[in-house]
Amino acid sequence: MKRMNQTTMRRLISIGMLVILVVLFTILAGAGKGKFFNFDNLIEVVRDASIPAIIGVGVTFIIITAGIDLSTGSMMALVGMTMANIYAYTLLPFSVMMLAGILVGLLCGLCNGVIVAKFNVPEFIGTLATMSIFRALTYIIAIRDANGVIKSQPMNHSGYTWLGGGIGKFYYVIMAMIVIVAAGQIVLKFTRYGTNLYSVGASKKAATLSGIDVAKTRLIAYVITGFTVAVGAIFTTARLQSATTAIGMDFEFNPIAAAVVGGVALSGGSGDVIGTLIGALFMATLENGVRKLSINTAYQYVIKGAIIIAVVIFDATYKARMDRKAREEGAKEGLE
Repeated sequence: MKRMNQTTMRRLISIGMLVILVVLFTILAGAGKGKFFNFDNLIEVVRDASIPAIIGVGVTFIIITAGIDLSTGSMMALVGMTMANIYAYTLLPFSVMMLAGILVGLLCGLCNGVIVAKFNVPEFIGTLATMSIFRALTYIIAIRDANGVIKSQPMNHSGYTWLGGGIGKFYYVIMAMIVIVAAGQIVLKFTRYGTNLYSVGASKKAATLSGIDVAKTRLIAYVITGFTVAVGAIFTTARLQSATTAIGMDFEFNPIAAAVVGGVALSGGSGDVIGTLIGALFMATLENGVRKLSINTAYQYVIKGAIIIAVVIFDATYKARMDRKAREEGAKEGLE
């Protein structure tokens, strides 16, 4: 009987956890208007999952290469504040403002990629440093009042805020999420670059011997993440109708958690974008249910942390078990 691979197993587990959570909150909070299980609330769950899922596409690419990016929240703030300055002090069209935001995201991603891939700085240290740098730059360019105090910059022109809405309940951010998740999955599963990502994550040494440019592959993953962060920042500021230095504060955890819960192994070489989407939906469902039940939000973080520890332990145990079986089968074939 053919063994189920780790990615399929983890996806089924993620879907199972999501279904259990939905059923649990439906029982505890109830169904119908004002309750958990109703169309409007479920759409809000998907909407809340959209930004972590969009940014999670880039983060997934990085984690598949056995990397990490801790700077996404600070990068998001820098992109948002850059656009806020253009909004406040220039008469440039909104399209140019958004292009400038995307450019900043790409440059931040490139910066991370160069530090990690070209200079071989450990991912944790490199992106932890840029997390601080990007946040500091956000404060430096922050909008201030006449007394020099940092203030929130309204961005409430209808020519921009329409992005925070949608067609009825089908929000534009959900549409963007669907497009970016689909594109990310296609890249992973049907392109040479996607194959290279998995190869690098499985073994950098083997990938190099196969002729893959490991540094370039990793660098592009960080640039893609910069792009997804910029898209996330655009939709976030449009929805909030303002930009502040607090945007993205502690957000770094969300796309990483979505990817890990969705089955992307931190050790690299496995997982995909669909799994990350399921993980983002799980996290958004958890947050929404906690609010509906008026539970202390501190428990939400305890539950998130416990779940992530559990799935990481599962990934490590499952991988070790599969490696042991592969060695045993290899030894058995050698004896025959």
